[in-house]
Amino acid sequence: MRIRYIATFAETIRTDPITLAREYLSARDATDHEFQTDEARSAYVDVLSALGRFQHKSAFARALAHLDVGPEALDITRQHNGMRSITWSFGEGPTFPGFTDDTTWNGFLNVRVPVSAWPYVLTELIAGADGDADTIKAYRRIGTADGLVCLSNGFATQEAMPTWPEFFPDYPVDTMVPIPSEWSEMSWRHETAPSFGPCVGPMGEAAQIWVDYELPAMREFAEAARFTFSRRDAIGELTVIYEGDDYAEALGHIAIETLACAFAHLLAEQLGPAEWREMRVENRTIEAGVCASHDFLDANMVMLAAWQATRSPAIVANGDADGLGTELHHVNAAWEVATRYYLTASSEGSRFDDWRVTGRDVQSLAAAGHDLATIPPSDSAGRVYSVGFVQTHGTCWIVDVGNTSQSFDHLIDAEAHLWSVFASDESRHA
Repeated sequence: MRIRYIATFAETIRTDPITLAREYLSARDATDHEFQTDEARSAYVDVLSALGRFQHKSAFARALAHLDVGPEALDITRQHNGMRSITWSFGEGPTFPGFTDDTTWNGFLNVRVPVSAWPYVLTELIAGADGDADTIKAYRRIGTADGLVCLSNGFATQEAMPTWPEFFPDYPVDTMVPIPSEWSEMSWRHETAPSFGPCVGPMGEAAQIWVDYELPAMREFAEAARFTFSRRDAIGELTVIYEGDDYAEALGHIAIETLACAFAHLLAEQLGPAEWREMRVENRTIEAGVCASHDFLDANMVMLAAWQATRSPAIVANGDADGLGTELHHVNAAWEVATRYYLTASSEGSRFDDWRVTGRDVQSLAAAGHDLATIPPSDSAGRVYSVGFVQTHGTCWIVDVGNTSQSFDHLIDAEAHLWSVFASDESRHA
């Protein structure tokens, strides 16, 4: 008798792709079964296959690719002593893939790290060693066994609970690459792979990296690259920046984009709405390598502050301009990206900038007749619109729309959120 995963055909229709794939493989490979004939079994297998591909499409195919392998094809680490695969962190900072036997040390979970992730873990350990040579030397001496590096009985390691595995239950968590803590989760169940947001432009233009399945057969298209990093424009259209299988190379592109976004944000915070608009218009015709922000402030010092805020302490060192000089290629690349994509007014960008200055030029964000500062003193400064309003809250800004409320550190970010939710819809459907 074969193993049965689904009791009734009604449950078959409603079941998830992984269970359906198990049922399919169990029926397909059964040599001793309850079907009256082999033809009946084959017909049932055909029904399961058709149902899986119709109901679940690529998710069913990925589940089959993951489950339909012999023992020789399995990664040895997944067989090692039956340990549980997890994502974990040192409490703060990046999350890493790993394994645990669920034992603890001083309340901390004992973990083991795949060799592929160890360089990233070692970098994090060294960054937290405060330059102590003996500690760093001890970290470098940690060895491997059976393809794993043991961090048991001596490290403040704990299991992390990201949300992306809920959307991709067939994604082996031990194959996920290290994810920096600054990145936001952007995964959605209807996409083909987990994704993350490393940075956002001044109009809310979210950059995004998709991390596809390690095993090509589990991807929607086996020939697709594992890593795809893209930026968005002001109306949400994506442009691919990097597509390939080298995570270190992808991180290099992300670091440049992150610095570009940080530079643009700092300029947006320091320039008034009218100055910001004038700068972005002037940048349409300015010569390459130059930014009109210099007309209003020392943009080099703004770039220095952005560089200090986004690069690792090992690179920034004492954080002065001499240190920045050693990274001129990186800084110049970020300057070019920022000027071209974030500091030059597109058609949509011009609408946003005009609205920030006037508050009256966009129908869906038309002013409702007064600023909050003109009504009773108990109300905070802000602006009222037909769809909602922006108001101060301490040192922050609150955007209230309907029954939702979201807080931002800077006014331009609050305005960009209100714009992206409502006004940019007009451009998408123009």
